Amino acid sequence: MEEKLEKVKEILVEQKQEQLLQYPMLHQKEELLDSILDINFAQLNGLYQKAIQKEEKLETKINPISYIEKDALENQERQQYEQKGEEVIKKGNYAVVTMAGGQRNKTWSSWTKRNI
Repeated sequence: MEEKLEKVKEILVEQKQEQLLQYPMLHQKEELLDSILDINFAQLNGLYQKAIQKEEKLETKINPISYIEKDALENQERQQYEQKGEEVIKKGNYAVVTMAGGQRNKTWSSWTKRNI
């Protein structure tokens, strides 16, 4: 147990956690020593550093979009828009559009209006 205690002391000093050495319980409990020896301090420090780093701010802009009435498009033009949309989604690029009130009724199918 003395060997474990020395190893734990060395680790705690290295990790700047020597305040834990003040607790008498540390010297008496082998289970506690084993727990300290099992801690992956490198991983813990890496997670801590990642958590305190400032998040990169992505450039976000909200821009109005022009209105396109789907029913007024020619079939070929509609297919071009659908194909372009699929390409954008496959690349992982997309946009979010917020519709004005009442749009739900126009975009959802008629079965959603039934009273069940």
